[in-house]
Amino acid sequence: MAPIVRFFIALMAMAALAEVVIGTNYTVGAPAGSWDLKTNYTQWTKGQKFYTGDNLIFKYNNSIHDVREVTQYGYTWCSAAEPILADDSGFFVVELASNGTRYFICTISTHCLKGMKLQIDVLNSSSLSPPPPPVSSPNKAAVTQIGFANFVLGMIGLMLMVL
Repeated sequence: MAPIVRFFIALMAMAALAEVVIGTNYTVGAPAGSWDLKTNYTQWTKGQKFYTGDNLIFKYNNSIHDVREVTQYGYTWCSAAEPILADDSGFFVVELASNGTRYFICTISTHCLKGMKLQIDVLNSSSLSPPPPPVSSPNKAAVTQIGFANFVLGMIGLMLMVL
């Protein structure tokens, strides 16, 4: 097979995978807040759509907050008796790998009862072609640049292998 034909086949394969590489990072509470007691998370999620492949980024002061992913029951009653995920580092990235509702709370003191809890619905990105951009995505450009850079590096590697 001629090198140019192999190159175009490889190019088509990379183009088909490009959507998988590009997701959106959502810094929880951004741009006006963060994972804290001041942010209204119900308001923050309004108008935003979260898709599989996206990431939630929790940035917080770990001396006064934590993050626990919990069940709906845990969210409703501010209970982290059996957390799904737990973080105390101050910087926590949660990959939204599957669709469904996700629940997050802070378990320090009465923070959850005071509103420091987050509920999001994750939509399946493969059901849309392509998924519409979120209304508010402060980190979309950075993620797209990283995805594009990976795509370009992959193409250069393929060209070197084929030619």
